[in-house]
Amino acid sequence: MFQSAPQKNFYEPDLIAAPATSSGPGAVSLTRLSGRGADAVLQKIFSGSQNPVERPREMIFGRLLDPNGQGDIDSVLVVFFPGPNSFTGEDTAEIFGHGGSTVPRLILEAALAAGARLAEPGEFTQRAFLNGKLSLDQAEAVADLVASQSEAEASLARRHLAGALTRKIEEILPTLVSLQAEMTAILDFEEDWDEERRLFFQDKIAAVGDKIADLASIRKNSRIFRDGFRLVLAGPPNAGKSSLFNALLGRERALVSPRAGTTRDYLEASLSWSGLRVELVDTAGVGEAASDELEGLGQKMTLRELEGADLVIWLAPFDAPEPPEAPLSDFPQAKTLTVWSKADLAGEVPQKREPAVSAKTGLGLDKLKELVLSLAGFRPDRHPEIVPNLRQQTAIEECQEKMQAAQKALEDFLPPDIVALELSQATLSLNRLTGKIITDEVLQEVFSRFCVGK
Repeated sequence: MFQSAPQKNFYEPDLIAAPATSSGPGAVSLTRLSGRGADAVLQKIFSGSQNPVERPREMIFGRLLDPNGQGDIDSVLVVFFPGPNSFTGEDTAEIFGHGGSTVPRLILEAALAAGARLAEPGEFTQRAFLNGKLSLDQAEAVADLVASQSEAEASLARRHLAGALTRKIEEILPTLVSLQAEMTAILDFEEDWDEERRLFFQDKIAAVGDKIADLASIRKNSRIFRDGFRLVLAGPPNAGKSSLFNALLGRERALVSPRAGTTRDYLEASLSWSGLRVELVDTAGVGEAASDELEGLGQKMTLRELEGADLVIWLAPFDAPEPPEAPLSDFPQAKTLTVWSKADLAGEVPQKREPAVSAKTGLGLDKLKELVLSLAGFRPDRHPEIVPNLRQQTAIEECQEKMQAAQKALEDFLPPDIVALELSQATLSLNRLTGKIITDEVLQEVFSRFCVGK
């Protein structure tokens, strides 16, 4: 069932602890505590020249002690953040010790032995949301920032974390709520419902609907900034796909041989072009009958990769009289780019055989990257301020659908209560996006993808 998101300090939280840095070789580790009793735990396990609880938000040097009296664990720096002025809104402590595997484990074990429990994945950020420190879309941006694999993704996550999407929604919600309230009020004064009022609401609802439609269109046009894009190299056997794969990647990743059919499976690698994540895929040759069962399976894999690609580069060897026919009858031609490979075999590349590349000499590789980015919709001077994720996009599209239904109800001269109901559902959709209204299932879905300690 739906419930309103709890407000700041709505409950008495227990004390949680978790490592906030990965285990393994490293100079520094961070262990984080949050909840009731964080100050008391510090008194048990920390000894220094200053009391961090009495000097909040100052980094204090001292020794971390075994709560069972087994001596010192490490030399550490400790910071105490009293709630509600902390990330989670609760009393929070951060312990900076030496890195590695053993020392961070001992620090965590000391905190657990002193009264904390191990945090669930994403529980710190979840508490920040539940205590009103972040909206749900901002909390999702925390996970996006940690998981980002390109400059574009990190930049976008930072804007979402700073509230860019929340602000867009808050620009729309007050007007939508006001329209809903006015329409609901008319139900008690139906004598005021006339043609003039109907046209008034029709114009107002259309204006809000246009803003929702603009929001709904952003992901379609700018998804690559959030998700990157999948670029598949395909072509007949021995067309130079693996050589081009290695050349674009900048290292020898795929086996290359003059013998056709070297690639039986597909290979993929992630790289960054102009700060944008590109998932590059090398596939088995297609277009000729398979010589054996294994080659046939490889060709089936290639066809599946073509279906899931954002863009396909179909390679045609330069020594072929005509480009080999691509088996892409079910694949949109707008998402297919024919590229002539092995251009080093030609003394001069004629215009009718552009774009052309040579993995051997590097000819045409930079131009190919620019062309691919352009076809993918990337513009270096036009980065979107926001790009909703799938959950957010679903909520926006649900709102758009309800706004369209409200508009049609007015056009069809339906009673005001029908229009008010559609506006109410539209408002509910936007409140689900920001987390003002949320289900336990959505809460679990959002925070289950976080790492422990975040």
